[in-house]
Amino acid sequence: MLKTVSTSDLRAQIRRVFDEVSYGQAEYIVEKFGEPAAAIISMEDFRLLEETRRQQAAASLRDLIADVRARNRQLDPAELSALIEEARAAYQLHERRTSDGG
Repeated sequence: MLKTVSTSDLRAQIRRVFDEVSYGQAEYIVEKFGEPAAAIISMEDFRLLEETRRQQAAASLRDLIADVRARNRQLDPAELSALIEEARAAYQLHERRTSDGG
């Protein structure tokens, strides 16, 4: 069940909100000045979200590599390999930032 809580109410109700979320009874949208500012979800949902992000990043990398290969058939194989390695490095940097929370 999706619920909404203000930041001031969250301070007063954090234990109940945490219990509801951790037991899978609710998800919360936290509002600041009446506008959605954050979401509180279970760890299971968070893990699913992170896996989806990883899959999307991997798919983007595959698409990028395929696009580079298609557009640059005239490239020297060494140049093409360098471009692919650059794309892989960017993907790995993204993965590290994601796993570090940033």
